[in-house]
Amino acid sequence: MKKIHKFLMVVALMIISLTSSQAQDDKFIGVSYSMASPSNGMSNYMSNASFTGGNIEYRQFLNNNLSVGFNFGMNTFNQGNGYKTYHGEQGAISGEEFRDFASLSTYATVHYYFGEKGGIRPYVGMGIGASGQYFDNQIGGVLVTDQYWSFSIAPEVGVLAPLGDSGISLLSNVKYQYAAPNSGYQGMGMWSFNIGIAIGI
Repeated sequence: MKKIHKFLMVVALMIISLTSSQAQDDKFIGVSYSMASPSNGMSNYMSNASFTGGNIEYRQFLNNNLSVGFNFGMNTFNQGNGYKTYHGEQGAISGEEFRDFASLSTYATVHYYFGEKGGIRPYVGMGIGASGQYFDNQIGGVLVTDQYWSFSIAPEVGVLAPLGDSGISLLSNVKYQYAAPNSGYQGMGMWSFNIGIAIGI
């Protein structure tokens, strides 16, 4: 999990360096806090919601209504399942069970906006890329880990709302993120609810 956080820090520094010049009205950087709820596939492993997540994104407007960009995001989940006993070919193992799950996503994005610049702008979008799934399952003193990457998509709906003439807008959206089956795992989905700011609109 520590490697994931280091990776996101590097990505954040890269994006900030790209937008360190004076803000322009044809591009922006967005930073948002993310909450997520497991959906099909993922809910078989994790039932608790995630309240520790975030997104960093960059969007470049091609015209008044269309932008392209990229998005990096992460959501982490954890839960305790109480005292469990699992039986296998080599015997049984018992103990308190704790599960940790992290989803790291990287998307190329496209968004279509309604309304005019300077006003409240609802939008729809799509992210296409890959997501990494990282599992930790601890029972008693035994820890089992696994990870894999797979093709992923993330349709979304959201809204941009300018905060006066500050050049900063409220950025909020809802996404459905779906990671395709891979490495013996079924497809995994989750709903994410994101709110933050966009700078440079």
